[in-house]
Amino acid sequence: MNITLVSCCILQKRNKILVTSRPPSKPFSGFYEFPGGKLEKKESFYDAVIRELNEELGIKAKAQDLAIIDNITHSYKNNHIVIMAVFLLKKWSGLLKPRESQEIQWLLKSNIGKLNFLDGSKIILERLNSNFYNF
Repeated sequence: MNITLVSCCILQKRNKILVTSRPPSKPFSGFYEFPGGKLEKKESFYDAVIRELNEELGIKAKAQDLAIIDNITHSYKNNHIVIMAVFLLKKWSGLLKPRESQEIQWLLKSNIGKLNFLDGSKIILERLNSNFYNF
């Protein structure tokens, strides 16, 4: 069994949420996701999402502005388990721009589900649509 620890972030601006495409250079290119990525050695979920937001989007987030809103575990068919911390961020500094040749879109919650997401993120979509997160 292979376990991967991941942090992802729902960035909210007004009534829209940011989604990004997987970069052409990475596996599952063309699928959409919420910004974030795998934890590095000795890195916390908070540290990982702060690092990933800067690497992927060029923005700086502070731990006190991040709200952890969910923990999700997803098992893939190949005996691979992903444990994901889901954060909400409404305040950051810096100019947000794609730094890994990925596409970015600001969408209403009702439109996000029309995109092609990886299976591990589909529970986040379901919870967004059911107002589970209450924001």
